[in-house]
This record gives sequence, structure tokens and C-alpha cells, in this order.
Amino acid sequence: MKIETLPSDTWSSLLADRTVALAHDAVAARGRFVLNLSGGSTPRALYEALRSRPMPWAHTVVVWGDERNVDPDDDDRNERMARESLLNHVGIPEDHLWPWPYVQDADPSDLADTYAHQLGRLLGSDPDETPWFDLTLLGLGTDAHTAGLFPTTDAALSDAIAVASVPPDAPYARLSLTLRTLCSSRQVWLLALGDQKREALARTVEGTGSRRETPAAHVTAWDSYTAFTTASG
Repeated sequence: MKIETLPSDTWSSLLADRTVALAHDAVAARGRFVLNLSGGSTPRALYEALRSRPMPWAHTVVVWGDERNVDPDDDDRNERMARESLLNHVGIPEDHLWPWPYVQDADPSDLADTYAHQLGRLLGSDPDETPWFDLTLLGLGTDAHTAGLFPTTDAALSDAIAVASVPPDAPYARLSLTLRTLCSSRQVWLLALGDQKREALARTVEGTGSRRETPAAHVTAWDSYTAFTTASG
């Protein structure tokens, strides 16, 4: 993992430009760009910046690294945030979007298995053999969780493709790709922006915590893994 500090007022614009360059390179080399989105509030500014960029949307496939197991119209749904901030505005074909399934009252573990099967059909049978994603975006919580891999659960210990877990006091299950699957990425960007993330990023960079304690420290990438932060203040 390398660390890069970006200006707090232009980070989203800078990363939007880099995303466009990666996308065009991927399309030229392999015919499509597979973008693995993060949830939470941090990436919203990046998604909004991408709306005005010349992305090759007709050749882009979008998946999600994790999801809150709630109705797609729920305010907490990662899919809804991405649609409202980006995807509803850019004309990407609907069949290029692969959100996590939602079935009311279904077992979340069954939904995780379904998504794993869907991604396998779309991207390849084995994420260990070739990169599934061209770019994976990850966030970092103040507790050092990333995606839906929380230090209060065993989700980061799973060797499956996708997993479901319920963090303590959470109102719903969290669905997540596992470390194994997140590592199936040509590039990984960890967005650890703001002063409130500095302690968690420091623990992650140290790399001394277990997979459960600091899961982002155990992510790797086929080409490059970069943690982005912003200048203090």
C-alpha cells in the first residue's frame, strides 16, 4: 500500500480524472471497465464529479463491494446513493449495473451466495486466477472496517466470495465481498479522507493487526493499492 495526500478541496476532481484515464485504458485493452463501488458518504463527491467526465459508460460494468441489506429505495442503501449521485445521470445501460439482490425476509447469507454466483457468471469463475475488477473503491471507518468487514464480526475471516454478517447493534445485516474477492482488483483505492480517519489509517498502514482488526491492511491489488488522505485542516 502506498499513501497519497490530496488537497481537501480538489481530491474528488483529481480522482475523477484518474478514473476516466483508467477506464479508457481498460476498454482499449480488454473491451470493458469493471468498477467496484464503495458505499458510505465519503465517495459521494467522487461520484458527483464523474457525472461531467467523459467516461466510457457504454463499456463500463458497475458492481458494489458491500451493501446494507435494506430495500433499494431505503436511504441507507449504497445502491441508492450511487444511483442518485452518479448512475441516474450518465446513461449507463441498466444491464451493466449489478447491485446486490434484495428479497424481503430472505436469509442474508443466501443473498450473499446469490451475488457471488452472479459475479462469477459475469466476471469469471475464480477471482484468484484473474482480476475481476479494474478499480475497487474502498472506504475506511473510524473503527478500521472496510466494505462490510467489521472488526466486531468474523466476516473478514471468510474465504468465500461474499459474506453476510450483522455487526452488534446494527439494524440490518451487512453484505460484503470478502478480502479474497476485493483483492481480485487491478487497482484498489482506499478513501481515508479527513482527520477522523487518521488513527484508523495509521493502524491499517502499520499492518500489525489481524484480518479481523484491520481488514484493509490485508487487501492487495494486482497492480497497485493506494490509500488516499487529505491534508490536515
